[in-house]
Amino acid sequence: CGFPLCRGNIMASNPRWCLTAREWREQFETWIGRGEPQDLLEASAWLDFRPLAGNAELTASFRPLIRQAIARHPRFLRLLAESMLERRAPLDWLGGIGTTDRDGRSMLDIKLNGTMIYVDAARLYALAHEVDAVGTRARLEGAAHRMGVPAREAEGWVGGFEYLQMLRLRGQIQERSAPNLIDVDSLNDIDRRVLKESLRIARRLQQRVEMDFLR
Repeated sequence: CGFPLCRGNIMASNPRWCLTAREWREQFETWIGRGEPQDLLEASAWLDFRPLAGNAELTASFRPLIRQAIARHPRFLRLLAESMLERRAPLDWLGGIGTTDRDGRSMLDIKLNGTMIYVDAARLYALAHEVDAVGTRARLEGAAHRMGVPAREAEGWVGGFEYLQMLRLRGQIQERSAPNLIDVDSLNDIDRRVLKESLRIARRLQQRVEMDFLR
């Protein structure tokens, strides 16, 4: 249907990920308890699981088990926070965006240095505050409610994320060879200002994560 295959081979065609319910429970326990870099990478993908077909009851018990495992290994959330903060919102002290390539263009990977900041923060806060939602917007809204975040700030999280997603989709529709890579200088004035504000909100969200999990 047009979607490229997962580069990390996180697919049902990979026998490694065709496990029984018991094996999946053991796998989550291993990821959360051990917390090695590869564990964090794989757990980040699979913590977004949701039932699509078949017996949905098979997954019903997983959320409580994951919460129990995190309660036994609280350092897991700290490790997730440290991992997500390795990618900082790409704003310099003058407010410039992106990095300059060999042709002098200001380029930005809108997924790696944009939407993923929101996605990772939403997953982290959902785990910390027992929000069972899977979608990033629902996670941000649910976590903000439980954390008592002012509505204006929470709306900024959602708005920033959805604007960056819109830029990604625009690039994919245009069928560029690198759809997640955008030339910031090619944007019109309005898009550039909203992009900068979306990245500022992402940076403040990262600062909140640092305060909540690393202090």
